[in-house]
Amino acid sequence: MFEQFTKSFLARIPVSKLDWKFIEETLNQSSELGRVNGNEDEMFLCQENILNATVHHPLNLKYPLPDVYIHSFLKCLINMVERFHCEIHSNILEKYTNLICKNLSTVEAGHRSFMIDETTSISLRENISIISDGTTGLCTWQAAFHLAEWCIANRQRITGMTVVELGSGAGLVGLTCYKTCKPGYITMTDFHPKVMETLRYNLENNQLIENSSPPIDIQPLDWMEFHTKSESSLQADLVLASDVVFDVELIPALVGTLSKLLHPRDNKLLPSAIVACTERNQETLNRFLYELAQQNLTYGHLEHAPSIFACERNYPRRLKMCPRNRQTKEEDRWG
Repeated sequence: MFEQFTKSFLARIPVSKLDWKFIEETLNQSSELGRVNGNEDEMFLCQENILNATVHHPLNLKYPLPDVYIHSFLKCLINMVERFHCEIHSNILEKYTNLICKNLSTVEAGHRSFMIDETTSISLRENISIISDGTTGLCTWQAAFHLAEWCIANRQRITGMTVVELGSGAGLVGLTCYKTCKPGYITMTDFHPKVMETLRYNLENNQLIENSSPPIDIQPLDWMEFHTKSESSLQADLVLASDVVFDVELIPALVGTLSKLLHPRDNKLLPSAIVACTERNQETLNRFLYELAQQNLTYGHLEHAPSIFACERNYPRRLKMCPRNRQTKEEDRWG
C-alpha cells in the first residue's frame, strides 16, 4: 500500500514533492471507517502504519535520513492529521518533540536508501549541500540515476565484463552495476580525498569491499595525470561515467582518460563508454563533443531506460562512445 511513498521517502525526495495527496486520501479513508464503525483507533492505526512505512522503516532505522529531513516530514504529517481534527499518535509527537529540542543542521550528512526491487536496495551516506568540503562529489546528481537505470536495463550484456567507473562520487552507479549486473570485475574511481572516504564508507555499508565476489575495487584517479601516462594497469570492457562534464578546464583530461581506457586491446572485447551528461551549459557540452572528435572517438545517443529510482527527473543527454575505427555491428549496439 505504501510502497511508492516509502521509496520516495527513503530516497529523500524533497518533502514538498512527496505524494501528500496519497497520505491525505489514506487518512480520510481511515477517518471515514472509524466514524462508520465508531472506532477512534482507526486513525491511530493509520498514523502508525505511515510511521512504520517511513521513519520507522527498517532501512531508515539502519541508515537514518538527516534529522532536518525527518523533522520537516513529521511537521507536514502532523499538520495533515490535524486537519481531520484527530489526536496525533504519541510516537509521532515524541519523535517530533525530540527533534525540535535538537540543534538541526541543514548541512549535515545523512543517508538515502534506494529500493531497486523487493530484495535489492542501496544505501548511501551523502551531504545535503550540493557543494561541501570543496567538492560536488558528496551527493548523487541526477544523471547518475539515469545511468544506473541504464545498467539495470542492460544487465545481461554487462555480466562478466570488466567495468571502470569515472567520477563515482557517492557510489550509486557502481553499486547498482555491481548488485544487479554481475560484472566480472568493477573498479570505482574518483579523486577528492573526502569523496574517496565517503565512497569507501558506502561500499562497506553495503557489505562490499572485503571478500567481495565478483571483485570490486576503489581507486583514486587523477585524469590530469592518468591520460598522460604511457602505461596503465587500469583496463576496461565498459567505462561508465555520469555528470562528469561540468568543468571546461577538466574536459581535455577527461576525454584523454576516456580515450586511453577505450584503446583497443589485442584479443579483447572492444571497449565502450556510456556517459550520462545533464545539459546544463551548452558551451561546456559542445567542448566535450569537440574533444571527442579530437581524440577520434565517435558517439551516439541512447534511449532512456525504464524509471526505477525515486528521484527528480530532468533527463540528461546519454552518450555511447567507441573508437572511430570500430566496425559497429547491429548486435554490438547498446540499447
